[in-house]
Amino acid sequence: MFTTSSSIFLYGLMPFCVHFTSYWFFVGLFYSIDKKFIYNSDNNQKKYFNAIKKSLSNQILYGIPIILLSAPYIEFAIKKSINDTFMSSILKIIVISNLSNILFYIIHRLLHTKYLYKLIHKVHHEYIITVSPCALYAHPIEYIIANNLVFLIPYCLIGTKLNIGLFMIIFSSFMTTSAHINQKLLFIDNSHLYHHKKINYNFGFGRFIDKFFLTNYN
Repeated sequence: MFTTSSSIFLYGLMPFCVHFTSYWFFVGLFYSIDKKFIYNSDNNQKKYFNAIKKSLSNQILYGIPIILLSAPYIEFAIKKSINDTFMSSILKIIVISNLSNILFYIIHRLLHTKYLYKLIHKVHHEYIITVSPCALYAHPIEYIIANNLVFLIPYCLIGTKLNIGLFMIIFSSFMTTSAHINQKLLFIDNSHLYHHKKINYNFGFGRFIDKFFLTNYN
């Protein structure tokens, strides 16, 4: 339970605000790329704004409750990490990132089973040609598990300092939005674009885990 209102803000609302702000900042940043898709047809314009509306509703209706429910565990994870050294912080970032990717890969593969795909995941795959705001265009169950819990669980188990946790939120917002822009950038792996086109390949972020499980499509 929370003991002070400052705890509610510091470990609940502030992480949400950082995620919300950084996500829409990067959507705006990638608009110049997305507009090549948007203005191709009236239907594409409608799909782009539907992606915005669905992402906003997921964040507000489900993202806020999730982060507030997770806040006591986030607080514990941060406070136990207050004396971390620079090297231990780097190690934790690597472990949390890889655990999150493994969890995401497992959940993503499960969502592609026949029943769960039809029931849940096909919503996200309405976008064969993707745009940045469709990163969070998903069924609420998928949004809760695949877009939130796969990161929150490893983070709450391992923990980092607060500023590092906030940086990881910003970086993950960049990664998920950039993974859905329909253009190859020099410094961004665009393997997720092929997932939306080929469906049964490139389930993870970064190619290593897909190469390991033989689901990589180059």
